[in-house]
Amino acid sequence: MTAFPPPEKETYAHPHPAVVDKSGTYWFTGQSGIYGRLDPKSGDMTVFKAPRGRGAYGMTITPKGDVWYASLAGNHIAKIDPASGNVTVVEPPTPNQGARRVWSDSRGRLWVSEWNSGNVSVHDPADGSWRAWRLPGVNPRTYSVYVDDKDKVWLTDFSANAIVRFDPLTEKFNAFPSDRPGANVRQMNGRPGEAWGGESGTDRLVAIQTVAPA
Repeated sequence: MTAFPPPEKETYAHPHPAVVDKSGTYWFTGQSGIYGRLDPKSGDMTVFKAPRGRGAYGMTITPKGDVWYASLAGNHIAKIDPASGNVTVVEPPTPNQGARRVWSDSRGRLWVSEWNSGNVSVHDPADGSWRAWRLPGVNPRTYSVYVDDKDKVWLTDFSANAIVRFDPLTEKFNAFPSDRPGANVRQMNGRPGEAWGGESGTDRLVAIQTVAPA
């Protein structure tokens, strides 16, 4: 295992889930208000100040290779220019929504989990459009988002203690509550036929099978 510490002045960066682009560059965020890139081969690291300070959080990479991050405290998403490191801020239509994590679907649309609003929203960079749906239940708190190989959208709702699936075609939600209290799934991922979540409150991984095993 090789560790790559951030610059000394960014010791308390509070890193969050990162992505690797098509060139092999590792992109990361720090909730303290930074984002950066690392060349794993040379160890060269460059850190940039986020344009609106604290809040840089979840990241995603689109099929075209575009790198985006969500800013929880900044209430926006942003696209990084890999060459210059500069970012373009994009404002969701819901004010103070708390964009926490972001994930690209197969078409390059960006799905955003909105912690403060309880919404899941989608932005299409191709035409600049936005749509948003509020998760079911009382006071939803949308934490993580993951889009599977069928472009179904998976979310976690801390208030409902559940993983929630959203079908963009039918615009319907299905909830899968945890069998333990305080599951607090902070990150999801998956592979064909399975959606995986990490229950930070129970110290375990959970998997939901979306197709029958062969």
